[in-house]
Amino acid sequence: MNAFPYFDGPLDTRYDRKASVALGKDHWRNLGRFRLMLSERQWADVPAGILSDGGTIPRLVQNVVSPWGKLGQAYVMHDQLCEYLSLTVDGRPVPITRARCDELLYVAMQVLGATPLELTKVRAAVDLYRKAAGVTKPSNTALKRSLEASWRG
Repeated sequence: MNAFPYFDGPLDTRYDRKASVALGKDHWRNLGRFRLMLSERQWADVPAGILSDGGTIPRLVQNVVSPWGKLGQAYVMHDQLCEYLSLTVDGRPVPITRARCDELLYVAMQVLGATPLELTKVRAAVDLYRKAAGVTKPSNTALKRSLEASWRG
């Protein structure tokens, strides 16, 4: 048995040209389900078929913090959490705040071996964005949900 927290599967993505064109920026399709297991009763679920732009990191700072690489799985999980602001507890979805969603990103980054400097940079950017933009609601859109639902893996 693994010590909590841990990812129960790998990240496997493929560039999705059709979705990228429809959504107006590059997106990758998650090909296999994985979860960030926080305990036996609580996890962040990332189903197969969801679309992610990786880390939504401005191009200006991508040379400092990569939107993929070793932390890509944390970014894809964060995208999913931002979309629905929901965590699974005892097999049921439970609403979470955007601040909790962001905290789970930092937990996932630690699981994946982020350095203290990487954590500091990402935390500063994500926290600044959340506070400055006043983000409190899920970020999903009907178009993105439709593209995800129509996927046949």
